[in-house]
Amino acid sequence: MSELKKFVIIGMGAYGKAIARTLKKLNADITIIDKNLKTIENLKAEGFDHAVQLNSTDEIALSHFVNPDDIVVLSMGESFEANILTVGILMKFGVKKIYTRAIKEIQTQILDKMDVVETLFPEKQQGNETAIKLFYDGINFVKEFAPGIYLGEFVISKKYYNKTIIELNIRQKHDINIIALKEINEEDGSIKKIHPTNFENIPLKENDTLIAVGTKKSISSFLKNVN
Repeated sequence: MSELKKFVIIGMGAYGKAIARTLKKLNADITIIDKNLKTIENLKAEGFDHAVQLNSTDEIALSHFVNPDDIVVLSMGESFEANILTVGILMKFGVKKIYTRAIKEIQTQILDKMDVVETLFPEKQQGNETAIKLFYDGINFVKEFAPGIYLGEFVISKKYYNKTIIELNIRQKHDINIIALKEINEEDGSIKKIHPTNFENIPLKENDTLIAVGTKKSISSFLKNVN
């Protein structure tokens, strides 16, 4: 990282743990907070040195572990009242970057009115991704990495065999950007080679996949044509 960042993750449910474990793998400076003592003890045993048991609505207690320059993630979705109260306390501390989880649309609407808060809606995001993957054949994975913008890996259909990206004119026809070509070994299904650049004139073969970015509408258009 270009500058030292400290992360504070409040709420150690499945979502909070996933964030904390990923940041830990990246060797980030991270403090985790949860009101459940047993949860904190388990995470300390897992190697989280800065793990604190407290109620995030306790302003005095929280003040000892959060600074204005910290990046704070509120991942407790079960109590919106506690969420809002904690956001208010963090804003009082002068925290400039607050990410908070929402589980209902009305919560998102409320949180979006707070200038320093960015709302996370994992359930909705996962639902969108799952629906696209269920509806269409030919997707190895799809991920919404920005609102309404999806990154996906798509299986090559027979009609694309021995043709190049330029010949197929995919970007112009479907408003979708191909960002990489993945070649797969026919024998064992392992990755033979990934082409992040200069792949536009490579003839596509059976088992090849395309990594692409687009909106739900453009991806849908592309997949209808592919299949």
